[in-house]
Amino acid sequence: MNLAVTSAHAERATPRPAPVIVNLGCGTKTSDRCINVDFSMYALLRRNAWLLPFATPLIGHERSARIRAMRGPVIHHNLASGIPFADGYADAVYHSHVMEHIPREAVVGFQKEILRVLKPGGIQRICLPDLEHLVREYDRSLAADDLTYAAAQRHDDAIAQMFEQCVRDRPAGTRRKTGFAPWLQNLVLGDARARGEIHLWMWDRVNIRAVLRQAGFTDINVRRWNSSAIDGWADTGLETDGDGREYKPHSLYIECRRPL
Repeated sequence: MNLAVTSAHAERATPRPAPVIVNLGCGTKTSDRCINVDFSMYALLRRNAWLLPFATPLIGHERSARIRAMRGPVIHHNLASGIPFADGYADAVYHSHVMEHIPREAVVGFQKEILRVLKPGGIQRICLPDLEHLVREYDRSLAADDLTYAAAQRHDDAIAQMFEQCVRDRPAGTRRKTGFAPWLQNLVLGDARARGEIHLWMWDRVNIRAVLRQAGFTDINVRRWNSSAIDGWADTGLETDGDGREYKPHSLYIECRRPL
């Protein structure tokens, strides 16, 4: 018997185990290929589906539909208390538009928690609002000013892209609504700061690299939205919309590794 051929055939026949991917601060963007973690009302209602019919008049039908569409295991947990997994648990950790909501002085500690949870050689993938892109859009808006009211409005929109989420006190879901429901929702759930919606810092490819190095990560690289070193990443669907396009356009994508 040719043992070398038999061994090679056995390796091909044995499927590789799926990587353990943790999706932090998932909101309603979950995947059945991940362990999804969030502290919002979405995770709470996803885990207690019997509450959803009672909550729908308060949160709205659109949000209710997004909660029903959530897939995969969801853990309701406050990341301010750490990440609820053992050392070296995950092959990959992902979070999208989360770090800008963390106080700047707490970011290195958050990154060290991710380092702890990753296996040696494990990958962290980060999706962030890209300050560099926003500043370039602002600069283009300045250059395009023709002293008209329309140009001024476009310029104000460019400024809002940078600062609106830093200063608002009403959550995105209620800012343009009137009547009793938004008032009740803010009363029950708190204002935008209480919900963690406010941007507390902004990131670009330079300052994020410095923080990741400080936390102990290596192999820090900017990635395209549809490119990743995580095995089977595309199958998670976390960065695509229903039409297969980029879910959060103009974001900054970073990957890095825990050293071996």
